Amino acid sequence: MCGFFCVLSKENSKVPEMPNLMRAGRRILNRGPDDEGTFVEPGFGVYFCRLSIIDTTSGGHQPMISDDKRLVLVFNGEIYNYKELRSELVQQGYSFNSDSDTEVLLKSFQRYGLKCVDYLRGMFAFAIWDREKKKLYVFRDRLGIKPLYIFQDEESILLSSEIKCILEYTPESKKINQERVFKYLSRGWVDDCTDTFYHNINAVAPSFYLIVTQESVREKRYWSLPPGGDREFDVRSFQDEFTETISLHLRSDVPLATTLSGGMDSPSIVGAASKIVSSPEQIQAFSVVPPHTVDESSWINATVKHTKVHHSYLSLCFERINEVIDDIIKTHDEPFQASNCIYQYLIRKEVALKGVKVLLVGEGGDEVLGGYRRFIYPFLFSLEQDKRMKEFDQTLKGAIEFLEISGANILLNLQHYKKLLEFGGSGQENTTSYDILTPEFVNIYQDITQSPAYPTTPGHSKNYFYAHLRMHLLCRDVPYILRMEDRNSMAKSIESRVPFFDHKFIEYVFSHDYREFIKEGKNKSMLRRSMDKYLPQEVIQRKSKSPRPGNNSHLIYHVLYKEMIALLRAKLFKELGYFKTDTIKKFQNDCLIRNKPRAITWFRIYILLRWFLLKTQ
Repeated sequence: MCGFFCVLSKENSKVPEMPNLMRAGRRILNRGPDDEGTFVEPGFGVYFCRLSIIDTTSGGHQPMISDDKRLVLVFNGEIYNYKELRSELVQQGYSFNSDSDTEVLLKSFQRYGLKCVDYLRGMFAFAIWDREKKKLYVFRDRLGIKPLYIFQDEESILLSSEIKCILEYTPESKKINQERVFKYLSRGWVDDCTDTFYHNINAVAPSFYLIVTQESVREKRYWSLPPGGDREFDVRSFQDEFTETISLHLRSDVPLATTLSGGMDSPSIVGAASKIVSSPEQIQAFSVVPPHTVDESSWINATVKHTKVHHSYLSLCFERINEVIDDIIKTHDEPFQASNCIYQYLIRKEVALKGVKVLLVGEGGDEVLGGYRRFIYPFLFSLEQDKRMKEFDQTLKGAIEFLEISGANILLNLQHYKKLLEFGGSGQENTTSYDILTPEFVNIYQDITQSPAYPTTPGHSKNYFYAHLRMHLLCRDVPYILRMEDRNSMAKSIESRVPFFDHKFIEYVFSHDYREFIKEGKNKSMLRRSMDKYLPQEVIQRKSKSPRPGNNSHLIYHVLYKEMIALLRAKLFKELGYFKTDTIKKFQNDCLIRNKPRAITWFRIYILLRWFLLKTQ
């Protein structure tokens, strides 16, 4: 795991200045404190920092230059199937000077060209400079697990693992993207596929590669999310696919650990890993029971007893939490969405103190396997559309029991979901802040306020359930989840791995009939039906995890109350022009009644104001 910063000058003869390159690049030194490297020549320069995971010797040093001196590679991520690729390349006559996946990647490009990405299984963002053609080839993994940003002005094109390098290199990059601010405040949207809170800084889209020259930036998609299939579920087949995925993600030359919650996702990883390694005690698992949340320790302890992994509870320090929040904002370069980001950051901080460099986490299980409670509504709607009313009734009955939602509320929310499919102002995901925003600010972005919150048609999916999964995987939940996981872990020099976002596993899951995702009202049904040999029944049959109560409301109404009042009274608040003059009264009223649904809106406003304040300091 690493970080890099590239400068492509639009003048052939111009050499990027090494001091400026190094100053900007070292803003992300936390991503790779084990080694540094640079390469500079007329028209191109790159800085690289390395976190040594595979082949920790100097053989993995970057930038890596091809044997013929033509290609220069910088690579952030892991190629999990590098051993298999290396074996194939050796059979084709290629020789290797190291045991690193970086060299496998470089020679895969030499062998397959732009098609090399089709052979890669992993998480990656990499750039290859062709010194002869004066072209930069840029690739980002299929789901966008590893970050990559691009900026260009009249003088240069910049590419970076994090936004902060670009901000440091050129002041022209600091203009705010007001539309992104509006989406954040009005609908709670943080990350789409490409745009950021900065006007001219964009993320390279997942599943795309770029061909960058002095004259142009061309892009092409190399992978698409499957539309959904009709495969029937088979336990043995699912177990084989899941085990293979976990096995690949366990490859590491440095200490490796896992997180462990009381749900299904991380326990499934722990359970599978315990069967793969020679001794389950090799697996080091860490758990946290944060304050003001549901105590999941009974399910965690049951998993530990069943799997016999080495387990520890971590204690989180919430002293001077306002300083922690500022650190997180600086780490992310952009506002974050909710208080779970704070807990995750603190967990990664504690794990780093244990000497861990690689961490497997359960992120993605809900998004890939249909785990969220809200997925029941597009599922029921799809059954209704297919006229499968017997299954509709069975699912409704089961959901009442398993999800612990009343039948009346399920049917009411189903009607609300249908309204969200309508084009018009009736279907908003989050309208709780419109009464806070000024009419002038809202009117600028009427096209957003009038757009549907959800896809109006299944689109590239087979039905609305798959359309819903696609929406969250491609442009709603997952881009933010991956940004949060990457920044919080890399801030502490930890490589975080997300097996549920493995593209081969996703392709396998999406090959199934949508009715396999939820059975008799039980979400993540495929995973639940496959974990008998990995997990105890009390974990497998645990009812859907309740939302963790009080996180945002406790923080904003209690811990951060005085700071929030100060921010709402500050000169900056008025100068932004986003909020009505009575906003402070509305906040105080919500605080008095502990308005939990509204707490997330106030928390986001707090984070946004802190972000603006930090930018001006």
